[in-house]
Amino acid sequence: MTLFKQIILLICVIFITLFVSTFIASTENIRDYLNEQLSSHAQDAATSLGIALTSEIKDNDIASLETYTNAMFDSGYYKEIIIKDIDDKILFEKSRPLLIDTVPQWFIKVFPLVAPFQEATVEDGWITVGIIKIQSYPGFAYKKLWENALNSLILYLGVMAVILFFTAIAIKILLRPLGEIKKQAMAIMNREFPIINIKPKTIEFLQVVNAFNNMSEKLKSIFEQQAKMTEQLQKQAFQDEVTGLPNRSIFIKQLKYFCDSKNETNQGCLVILQLNDLIMINKKYGHIKGNDLLKLLAKFLTEKSENFSNSLVARLSGTEFVLLIKSIQTSVINDLGEEFKNALVEIAEQLEFEDTDLAHIGMIKTTIGQSMGDLLSDADLALRLAQQKGSNAYHLHENQQGGQSETHGSAEWKEIIVEAIEKDWFQMYYQKTVDAEKNTSFQEIMLRLNYKEKVISAGIFIPMAEHLEITRFIDRWVIKKLIEKISKGTEFIYCINLSRDTIQDPSFPVWFKEKISGLNERQQAQIVVEAPEYNIIKSFSEYKNLLSIMENYKCQFSIDHFGVGFSSMTYLNDIKIDYIKVHGSYASNIQNNQDVTNYMQLIINTAHNLDIKIIAEGIENAEDLDLLKSMKLDYYQGYHIGRPEPEEK
Repeated sequence: MTLFKQIILLICVIFITLFVSTFIASTENIRDYLNEQLSSHAQDAATSLGIALTSEIKDNDIASLETYTNAMFDSGYYKEIIIKDIDDKILFEKSRPLLIDTVPQWFIKVFPLVAPFQEATVEDGWITVGIIKIQSYPGFAYKKLWENALNSLILYLGVMAVILFFTAIAIKILLRPLGEIKKQAMAIMNREFPIINIKPKTIEFLQVVNAFNNMSEKLKSIFEQQAKMTEQLQKQAFQDEVTGLPNRSIFIKQLKYFCDSKNETNQGCLVILQLNDLIMINKKYGHIKGNDLLKLLAKFLTEKSENFSNSLVARLSGTEFVLLIKSIQTSVINDLGEEFKNALVEIAEQLEFEDTDLAHIGMIKTTIGQSMGDLLSDADLALRLAQQKGSNAYHLHENQQGGQSETHGSAEWKEIIVEAIEKDWFQMYYQKTVDAEKNTSFQEIMLRLNYKEKVISAGIFIPMAEHLEITRFIDRWVIKKLIEKISKGTEFIYCINLSRDTIQDPSFPVWFKEKISGLNERQQAQIVVEAPEYNIIKSFSEYKNLLSIMENYKCQFSIDHFGVGFSSMTYLNDIKIDYIKVHGSYASNIQNNQDVTNYMQLIINTAHNLDIKIIAEGIENAEDLDLLKSMKLDYYQGYHIGRPEPEEK
């Protein structure tokens, strides 16, 4: 029960107690007064009647006595009249029953009126000739007493209602700070840190408000400091100071995870750009111009990488930049090479260099099963071949292994994917995520495409769908199938991944809300919606709008591939996320890198302080799993935990 209701209830109890006590005392006083009136009335009537009937009683004129007495009795004020002679012989007697229809019997029993017989001696001179006894009729007194009680009740209830009304308003105003404090506490639980602006006049409330405001500011400061520390550690360990790009250390780790990973496609492209003579540029144009060149190259590569899902850009050394694209067609690679070549000329002209020959580009297609060492070796060979071609030249090295993605062109891929959606050619695979006790907590949904008796992995057709901007239709197919599955009955919790195309689709939040509304709250809680951190950052307002629309539903939200970029964790203040899935490159071989271990521990601590659960993906061996368990992560996923299977496990 709320404090407001408790106070109102207490006031009602006080009012009722006061009313009952006042009512009883008042009614008793009135009853005593009416008892005295009944007694006095009967005595006066007996005396008057005795004087009036002296001669009739002395002469024993019964007829006249009855006539006079009946006239008096019929007035209705008397219950009984008895007239006796000197010998105690009854000369006349008349009475009426006590009938009171307008007064409840319980009231008569609780507050009985006493109407005693009053008598008067009838004398003729000094001789007593008879006795008259009269009892007043109490019916009118009961009616009067009941009416007075009702009027008192109505008046008291009216006064009570008015007082309660104004008291309720006053209490609402008085307790307003408590409502604001409650909102503030709920906001803090949701990782928001608002300040209460009202200043209560009640000293105790003012102290509580000030204390909560101080706590909110302190928690916000602690979170911001911890998030900033995490960001600084990440930048110190993994970021190039001049360009802001990832450095060689983190790129090599992510490239190895890419090559070794069984979940991601290995059919992409690795691009190495090497400056011709940075030392000469620094000597001739100065270090500032040299740094401007590095920054412009980094900006160009970063902008290009944004056109490809989950691509990686880094500065490998003083003169080398690298770009890893995880899925791309050969025709697009050639176009990309031409763009690099033209961009180098434009950058040289922008910096007013005399010689526009800045760099060379080596390009190599990645293939399934290719080791990181072989990939880097082939890329280096492509770079050497490009250096033999001339100014700002690029070379695409064709290895001997072909890729599935080259068997179809863009137009044909679009037809295949659209038809797969219409004819349900997709098949859902499930990879389990477990807790520290190896209990299955989630089943992440991964797609396979059954086409012409072949099973095509998502790493092949999803990048093509992203290139064609039709991934939102695949996402909707998965969501509809999952909702159908949950509606039929299942105990598992499922993770579904949203593409950037879906996040940026303005109609998706309303569509998803409509679909999820058909499930009950328990079923809604069986859905965890994931999106890569990079896509969330790039479409933050749209993603925040999705979370806002889904706020009253029980489905959960997770950030996938967390930590690939250098985003500040402070953005978590603005959205309510249930889980963070750290990119697999951090969990893979973590025991061999103290910088990664320290960074992971900071992520865990920061997330747990925000009541966010941490998931580690890409766990491929028991050593990594044991170390991550000692760091108190919440959930674990990877081929060491379980491979994607067509049925849940």
